[in-house]
Amino acid sequence: MGFNLKEKWQNADKKNVAIISAILILVIALIAGGIWGYQYLKLKAFEAEQAERMESYNAMPMDLNGEPKKPSEYNIGIEYDKAIKQKKPILTLFYADWCHYCIKFMPLYQQMSEKYGEDMNFSKINVEDKKYEKLVREIGLTGYPTVFIIDPKYDNRVLLSNAHFGSAEEFSKELDRFLRIRKLLDSKK
Repeated sequence: MGFNLKEKWQNADKKNVAIISAILILVIALIAGGIWGYQYLKLKAFEAEQAERMESYNAMPMDLNGEPKKPSEYNIGIEYDKAIKQKKPILTLFYADWCHYCIKFMPLYQQMSEKYGEDMNFSKINVEDKKYEKLVREIGLTGYPTVFIIDPKYDNRVLLSNAHFGSAEEFSKELDRFLRIRKLLDSKK
């Protein structure tokens, strides 16, 4: 009275078995196709990301050797030591020459220096320069590039979010906001 698979198979309706088999094969094929399709889409997304990365790399200003121009090679602004003695706010960039994000950021920093050079001083600080070791430690950097607005007139430091570094429009909004607030403070004095 036990379960006899061979007997059940012989008594089964061959038409139903064929339908069930076809459905199982279809389900297995759909699952395999879904997995393959998912992997294919991930690969295409990765390829697109790599292409975008290469495009941004190729859009960077290059030095004479065909290498991306290092932040220290840009002639932007004035020395921090001179800027801190003035009353204008200083857009201060903390960078490292080996930092890819710093290299990528420099054209935007240069663009901002041209646009806001009348309203604020611009300064770059190489975090590996020993003369700025104390300031770098005091600021407490956690990554590069880091941009602060340092306002000697009001003894104030404002850290700008790296989220604004990808767009001139977003970066300008932040600088405009700071300048509006500073102007308001100046008018109350």
